[in-house]
Amino acid sequence: MNKRSRNIDDLLIESLADGQFHSGQQLANEIGVSRTAINKHIGKLEQLQLDVFRVHGKGYRLPSPLQLLRYEKLATGIDQTDARLYLKRVTSSTHDDLKQLLQESPARTLPAGTCVLAEMQTQGRGRRGRAWSSPFGSNLYASFFWPLTDGLNSALGLSVAVGISLAQLLQQAGISGVSVKWPNDVYIKGAKVAGILVELEGQPTGEGHALIGIGLNLKMPSHIAELIDQPFTDVQSHVTGDLDRHQWAIQLINNMRTALLNFSHDGLADMVPTWRQLDHFYGQPIRIILGQHEQLGIGQGIDNHGALLVRQDNGLKRYFGGEISIRAGI
Repeated sequence: MNKRSRNIDDLLIESLADGQFHSGQQLANEIGVSRTAINKHIGKLEQLQLDVFRVHGKGYRLPSPLQLLRYEKLATGIDQTDARLYLKRVTSSTHDDLKQLLQESPARTLPAGTCVLAEMQTQGRGRRGRAWSSPFGSNLYASFFWPLTDGLNSALGLSVAVGISLAQLLQQAGISGVSVKWPNDVYIKGAKVAGILVELEGQPTGEGHALIGIGLNLKMPSHIAELIDQPFTDVQSHVTGDLDRHQWAIQLINNMRTALLNFSHDGLADMVPTWRQLDHFYGQPIRIILGQHEQLGIGQGIDNHGALLVRQDNGLKRYFGGEISIRAGI
């Protein structure tokens, strides 16, 4: 998509964001293109999973208003640090954007906590390459850059620290029933509300860095539900009143940067008791899936390095990340 096309799509989204009807001619006049071009670009918005109503004699509208994120509003609430913020309307994935930034400038020159925030990802992904549904203008999709000056081994337990911070963010909003699933999911009353993807680049004992991706469901459109193959929920379902996406984005960015800084200084040890309180599977039968193999046991929380502790017939065993998944036991 060329630059002109992107500008038309952005202008069209901004016009329709109020949730009101706009005639094709009105949109054409506002944007400075033909009605035929408007119809073409409406089709492109529908490919972005935006549900656009077309009513003869009235024009086009979205099912409900969109609260588009504005850089200026975000900047006024984010704690002042050297870290940068990049806001994207539509991107392949925020992780890919961070990788592009690293290609353009050495990792040493990218400030810790630099964040890419997007309205939509066309190729959002979770652990083990699974797709992450990323509808436009509904949720929060962010990736953070964090240097690992002591090597990749210093990142052990990083996803656990991020999960705890996300869970506490939800609790601070008055949401009950919040829990965490090792190593990278956050639940509300047993349904997934957020996912974490940590990618490490560098050497085990030399300098490296982490890319921390977060997807937080704020208000999932109903027409997207059929595309999701697991129980899920969103923040809006557990709070009263309309969400302020700017405030949620600001709190997410501030909390993540603080959590990453604390983790770098203090490690995970002080968070282990908090994890136990939040652990979705603590004391519960679980299945540990390692590729084509399974192990059964009772969840016992985590150790000081973020490893999963499982009570099995032959004693207490530790499991680290990678290709391990856990499910409720039978």
